[in-house]
Parts: sequence; structure tokens; C-alpha cells
Amino acid sequence: MNKKLILTAVIKKELNAYASWCPELDVASQGDNIEDAKKNLKEAVELYVETMIEEGNLSELLDKVGLTRNDLKKEVLLVETFSGSLEIPIAV
Repeated sequence: MNKKLILTAVIKKELNAYASWCPELDVASQGDNIEDAKKNLKEAVELYVETMIEEGNLSELLDKVGLTRNDLKKEVLLVETFSGSLEIPIAV
């Protein structure tokens, strides 16, 4: 069953590009515009989450975002914040 892990996306303009960051996982990316920065961050976060799960580090991943295995049974894992959000599918 797939649930959605909702994480924060912080995007800010830096010189001629946009920096993007997911503070819960400390994953960062960038893009030429806001849409690209968000898309690239989402891709980076998805790869990070997939790798953590494949390597058997689900508990470590949940720890980083302040969740427990019981939280995976809920429809929404982490509330959206004012900074924006990324919805990352997570297989449980």
C-alpha cells in the first residue's frame, strides 16, 4: 500500500538560480526557476527515500521526520507547512 510522505520544500532565489531544500531530510537541489527547483528537489528526495528503504533504514528515515512505524498507518504522515510541500510516495 502506498501512502504519501508530505515534507517541507523551501525554495529561495540565489543569484541566477533557485535553491531548494527539504529540511526534514536535509536534501537540497536547485533549478533555473521555481518549478524546476521544486521538481529537482522532489526527484532528489524520492531517490533519498527509496535508497533509505532499500538499504533497510526505514527506522532511520522515520526518525529524521519525527514519525514511528504506527504513523505509517495514517493517511497523512506529516502536515503541510507554509513553506510548501512535497508529496513523496512511500511503500509500506
